[in-house]
Amino acid sequence: MNFQQLKPYCCDVFVWIGVWTDLIKYWVLSSKEVSNMKPSVQHRGNSEEGQIHINKNNINDFTQYEVNSNQILQKIIEVSMT
Repeated sequence: MNFQQLKPYCCDVFVWIGVWTDLIKYWVLSSKEVSNMKPSVQHRGNSEEGQIHINKNNINDFTQYEVNSNQILQKIIEVSMT
């Protein structure tokens, strides 16, 4: 999956939702964490917007940002305070 047109300078927190036929995953990340991931450039010459690719080879790299659905609000509050 791809999370596209990411503009970390436009927000404080990202909430990503991955939906499969048998599973839903939720991730909460600060804009700083997304910026530090060095998103791939989506449009040539645009260094302020990018995309993050998640696939079977790197999905475990995002485990640290994963939350249960009932933890999303609390994690947003925690992440926005850092």
